[in-house]
Amino acid sequence: MIHVGATSMNHDDQILRAYAVITSIRANVPERHEIEARWVNEFNGAIEKLEKSLGIDLQEFKVPQDALKRFVASCNSLTNDVTYLEGLWCERAILMQKLDSVLVYFTGLQDREDYKIGFHPSN
Repeated sequence: MIHVGATSMNHDDQILRAYAVITSIRANVPERHEIEARWVNEFNGAIEKLEKSLGIDLQEFKVPQDALKRFVASCNSLTNDVTYLEGLWCERAILMQKLDSVLVYFTGLQDREDYKIGFHPSN
């Protein structure tokens, strides 16, 4: 048996989970110029979870796929050989800009509407 309240609680839970992932990424993403694609994939997955739970389009907050690139690990100027880091990478600044912008967006929503993200004391 499914209750209407249970559906609302599930949406609230999914929103809280996405928020937890986003804030955890912000706190733990490595302090390097390039970061592995897994950080971007986890962030974009959290944004998709928010989209589904809230029923709104948040596409502009996702890191675009074209931001994922191969990065040079080393280059030999004598032979012109280039070695790339394994996998795809993203500039950390791109992820951080998207991450900060979605947190600012939801802070603004919280101030003007009934969307509550994060932990709040009950009144």
